[in-house]
Amino acid sequence: MTAISTDTLANIQFRLHWEEHGVVHEDSFYAQNVNLWRDVFPAGLEKEILGMTVGESRLVDLQPGVHVPVRDMRKVMTVPRKAFKAPVGDTAIEPLQGRFYPQGVLRGLPGIYPQNIQPFRVINTGADTLTVDLNHPLADVEARLEITPLAVWPKQAEFGGQCKDWLCALTDGPGLKRRTDRGTDFGLGAPLEKPLGTGDEEFYATPRKVAHVDSQARENIAKVYSRLLPGREGILDLMAGWQTHLPGGVTATGLGMNGEEMNENPALSSHVVHDLNADSVLPFADGAFDAVICSLSVEYLTRPLEVFAEIARVLEPGGLCVVVFSHRWFPDQAVRIWTELHEFERVSLVSEYFRLGGGFKDVSTLSDRGWPRPMDARDRYYPMIQHSDPVHAVWAVKQ
Repeated sequence: MTAISTDTLANIQFRLHWEEHGVVHEDSFYAQNVNLWRDVFPAGLEKEILGMTVGESRLVDLQPGVHVPVRDMRKVMTVPRKAFKAPVGDTAIEPLQGRFYPQGVLRGLPGIYPQNIQPFRVINTGADTLTVDLNHPLADVEARLEITPLAVWPKQAEFGGQCKDWLCALTDGPGLKRRTDRGTDFGLGAPLEKPLGTGDEEFYATPRKVAHVDSQARENIAKVYSRLLPGREGILDLMAGWQTHLPGGVTATGLGMNGEEMNENPALSSHVVHDLNADSVLPFADGAFDAVICSLSVEYLTRPLEVFAEIARVLEPGGLCVVVFSHRWFPDQAVRIWTELHEFERVSLVSEYFRLGGGFKDVSTLSDRGWPRPMDARDRYYPMIQHSDPVHAVWAVKQ
């Protein structure tokens, strides 16, 4: 069996494991064509990878100041509210507590230019001032890195190319899931607005038989459910459509907007047509299910807290709810807040649905990125997009 060396290439799955505010996070990145002779691994991390073979896994403790940045309090500052300014011609943006924004919207700060897209966080809002944090979103996080080679093969030659910092690729984004002690203002005190499109009933009267993600992402979603659903037989597939995302052999009761679509879903043993935005009450008895899943649809809910309270009601104690989403949706049906957030901030938003909806504990998140996009003539985004659609999941247990 070939071991990783400076004379090999490898496909490696890197997983970052960390926990904060009682939420367990896992962030996975598929690194293709890893080249230890050329690529960058900070703090001697390449020594941990040398000699590994396919199927082997290794855990490395990541430390602030060594593998992830240390928080620099000089980057936490109070600025005039008028320093927060969107580029000319863009829609006005209101800075909100706990939210992330690109640093380029700040004016008058040394070293900050309008083209800067690195994120910063608003940590306090005043009448005339903002307190902002320009540190890396993962600053000071203590995490464990899991390294698993998936393929290793000898190099034929060196052809140049780019040096890749795989740890930087892995840690670019997950910190935007973090919740502050003061929380984040997602505007959940009122029904969420859908700024575009027709009403739900009219939109879904026509079957919408489109694949929201590519085939690799669908496989990755099925892996999430294979990992979390074993032993759970009474499953409700919420906001179901014509495609199943469940692993083979698993069946569920479906609830969705179009009966014709659900009739084609091979995993549904029965189904109910129901509009959750018109009526958030689920038409099922208390404790009727031991698992509820929602695939690629949570972004359409206008009253998510009411729906999540209902999910808790129809789950039996110890029941599991799993919500999976990506970065594609029907643009004229998604709620406004969803379209305004970075994809990792959406993980934080769904975590808040569980927290504020009530009745849940043990919230966990998973983000899976970097997989190569399969060659598929039916995929209109191949080969324009090289990577598979990202998969994000948030799940929790009924108390």
